[in-house]
Amino acid sequence: MTLCYIPLFLYSFRWNIEVGYYEQKTFWSLCDYMVRSKRAIELVVNLINIAYSAMKILPYKDSFFNEHKNKSVQEFRFCLSKSIKEQIFIIGFVNFVETANKSKDVLELLKERIFSKSA
Repeated sequence: MTLCYIPLFLYSFRWNIEVGYYEQKTFWSLCDYMVRSKRAIELVVNLINIAYSAMKILPYKDSFFNEHKNKSVQEFRFCLSKSIKEQIFIIGFVNFVETANKSKDVLELLKERIFSKSA
């Protein structure tokens, strides 16, 4: 390798760092994390690396996520986030309907909506 290409070779390492930083801020929503100490920076970097690794490994460990093996981590994170939000909504709805009084209110509301659409 000639001396004129060494800066480009070294910048290739820097480029990977920049891409990683961009992904952390954009796709992982970590733009509000502001840490100052060396220890805090190390902890945030470790957290990010663990989350990224988990997102890469999960499709291979759980057959439910097989379709995400060849997708980017960001696409998989979006799909996983959507599924989690749906499950939270369903759990919240079930908890809301659990009591007899609340279930009567929900049934009345559903009847009202059904009859208003058919009229």
